Amino acid sequence: MKAKKEILEYLQNSTNWQIVSKKVDVNVPLYMKAGYELWGAQIQGISVVFARVKDTNTDIRVHQNAIKRLAEITSCNAVLVFEKLDARSVDSLIKKHSAFVIKDKQIYMPFALLQIQTQNFKKVPKREVPLNSDADMILIGYLDNKIGNGLMIKEIAQVIDRELRASSQALKILENLGYLQIEVKGRSRYIYFISQTEVYERLKEDAKSPIKYTFFAKNFANKIVYSGYTALSKYSTLVEEKIKTVAISHKQLTAQQLEALQCDEDEATLKIEVWNRDPSVFSHDNTISPLYVLRFFQNDEDERVQEAIEHIEAKIVEKLKGKDERD
Repeated sequence: MKAKKEILEYLQNSTNWQIVSKKVDVNVPLYMKAGYELWGAQIQGISVVFARVKDTNTDIRVHQNAIKRLAEITSCNAVLVFEKLDARSVDSLIKKHSAFVIKDKQIYMPFALLQIQTQNFKKVPKREVPLNSDADMILIGYLDNKIGNGLMIKEIAQVIDRELRASSQALKILENLGYLQIEVKGRSRYIYFISQTEVYERLKEDAKSPIKYTFFAKNFANKIVYSGYTALSKYSTLVEEKIKTVAISHKQLTAQQLEALQCDEDEATLKIEVWNRDPSVFSHDNTISPLYVLRFFQNDEDERVQEAIEHIEAKIVEKLKGKDERD
């Protein structure tokens, strides 16, 4: 049982998790007994069964199916254990959210990360470090399929059009809140999110409005991104209001330029929202992402608005579930 001791010590030393060894007391199929060395454990109170792979030449998909079955039989979280593993197989396991440990090299146990963080949040306020605008925008990009698993930090920075340092800080916030895991491979760091459905449900509670303030204007000569009721009408059958709503970044114009644009509502043709980020990032046909639209109108009391929102949300949720099932 030398391998078991070494792996548990590696986990203990790498994570400081409380680990208690246990026996595996259930019967498993013969192919599992032949292909894997099974160990049981409690990690921070979470039941886990480890399956050390004996034949490393077996197709990685066989191992993925085996631990799914093992988890069903034991009613525990199943984790594959390898002495070594090539990068392609590692990426395949992570894409399928299959937990694994590579001796003295890598730990990928997303269930433990999320559950242990949830336990810790009972002692420490969950939102001690709330989402900032960059972190929120990264999650919007992930839900909108513009950001995917396995990207490096610099690649995500390019997608959200932010500097590397700000993007790195935002990703650290998301990791601390349990939205993602940052995997270190050599000198590079790669990002792996929890499922889109989980992100969507959590973001409904964690997210805040990106709007800093609004004002009315007669015209606006710069690039327009539609927001507010104008955006809602583009994603639904609601009739658009006479005054169009547009969104701009707070960095787009100077304070003097913004002041010069303002007019009384009865003279206006536009309502302008000033955002704490660039609203054109992840926009659709010059219209803000429908994910923002849901955020703005989720508490609106107008029955027609709520009917439109429910229709938009149903389409989004169906799309997210389909993506999670494919992954």
